[in-house]
Amino acid sequence: MKLPLLVMAVLSATLCLAQDCNPQMLIQKNGSWKEGLKGSQGGTAAELVKEKKTVAAIHAMIKTKYTPMGVEAIFHGAYNPIYANMAGNSYDYSIIPLNYYCDGNTVKTEHETGSYFEIAANIFESEIYDTAQGDRLLMEGFNVMYDRPVLKDGYWFFKEITISLGLGIKGVRSMWLITYDGKLPYAYVTRKEFLEKRLKALSVQKEMAAGGYKDVLKNMDIEKSFKEKEFKDDAVKMARYIKMDYLPVKARYEKLLADNDTKFAPAFAKIENQLRMPDTELSQPAIVKDDPYNASSYLFTTDDDPFGKNLIKPNPAYFNKKLPKSVPQFFMVYVRADDKDPIAAKFYHDIINAVDFNQLKNMLGK
Repeated sequence: MKLPLLVMAVLSATLCLAQDCNPQMLIQKNGSWKEGLKGSQGGTAAELVKEKKTVAAIHAMIKTKYTPMGVEAIFHGAYNPIYANMAGNSYDYSIIPLNYYCDGNTVKTEHETGSYFEIAANIFESEIYDTAQGDRLLMEGFNVMYDRPVLKDGYWFFKEITISLGLGIKGVRSMWLITYDGKLPYAYVTRKEFLEKRLKALSVQKEMAAGGYKDVLKNMDIEKSFKEKEFKDDAVKMARYIKMDYLPVKARYEKLLADNDTKFAPAFAKIENQLRMPDTELSQPAIVKDDPYNASSYLFTTDDDPFGKNLIKPNPAYFNKKLPKSVPQFFMVYVRADDKDPIAAKFYHDIINAVDFNQLKNMLGK
């Protein structure tokens, strides 16, 4: 799931005339709620009714504890199309808080912001329903999650990190997963699983690299057969072609093909050696990073490594397949804002305090 880094909205700009408008006054000024544009409307009619009821309940929960201050809070629900590989439909409730600002003594509303809040059902920012595809399949071999959550007060908490908000602005992001007790809707990949799949991917990469050299050698033999017909009555020209063109190029590409085997040999040897590690090590979760000294290799690392990548895979056992697809089986809570902007920072903290994690947990499976 990819969240937008810069949220745009076009609004009527002028709110009111304010005497001595200033930033300190704006942060204490009562804001307003505004329903946003209609989001996507996926799912069947019956599923949509249930999903909208869930989103309405989330909005009511937030309004109980959150009062917009210094912002116009644009809220809306979005209901995504049905995907066959997903155990449940994905849908979300979101708020785009547009800051107030002073234009002289006039209070106006910004047209854009990097701040964003979302509570999403059955969807996560990393791919958890499908196996790795495309380039990722030939790299780590599994989908990647950069932050590993910890179980805290019954919920999975991701550490606060600094992210880009767009337009050169940086801010903070916090995220939680509300799940069935102590469980996760994805599974971590073991080192053994990673190494075994990496061995297969390395074989494919080696063959792909060799493929170009083999094609050149094959085409050279085809060209040679044409030259033999062209120079069938001129042995001198044929000999010159063999000596000056065919043999030097053939030797160069045969060497490149041999060097390709040599290039990949250390990576193969490393993996085969790692697969001999004790089971206690091979059963550990695979957290990897690129090897700076070998582009075909990876290093095992820890979650506190900023370059580390947690490898994950689908966990079908987490989901109750007997439930309707409109039922939330886990929630992701996501918020980001410019913590150096007083109004945005206040929104960030106030909206987190407004989330009733117990209420969300009680909504799971219902």
